[in-house]
Amino acid sequence: MIKELERWKQEKEQRKHFQPCDCLVVRVTPDLGERIALSGEKALIEEIFPETGDVMCNSVNAGWNQDPTHVIRFPLNGYCRLNSVQVLERLFQKGFNMAASCGGGVDSSQFSEYVLCREDRRPQPTPTIRIKQEPLD
Repeated sequence: MIKELERWKQEKEQRKHFQPCDCLVVRVTPDLGERIALSGEKALIEEIFPETGDVMCNSVNAGWNQDPTHVIRFPLNGYCRLNSVQVLERLFQKGFNMAASCGGGVDSSQFSEYVLCREDRRPQPTPTIRIKQEPLD
């Protein structure tokens, strides 16, 4: 029983340091105006940008829609009229924080990427601790 309690305590400590989080990647490219692409969980993108809900469900063969739960480089500003500042503002208002960013490219091909995270707000199931019970004499 002590061994089981020690294991539980250790798991609890590990969970404290590695909290589950929601994560999105925003990619901005300046070609032909400004292109904004999102990568992440479909349900999360629909929560933050509800105007994309119908598109996500109905675009089965699109290049960005190859996974049932996640999208890669979903062309956000093709479906809603937001610029990169408005997209980042909305994400910050929804509780996201900037975790990382990078940029690169050459003359006519440049990009900026931002990784945004927030603590996962979905309830996490608490693990059940089972203690072996033995009958008393």
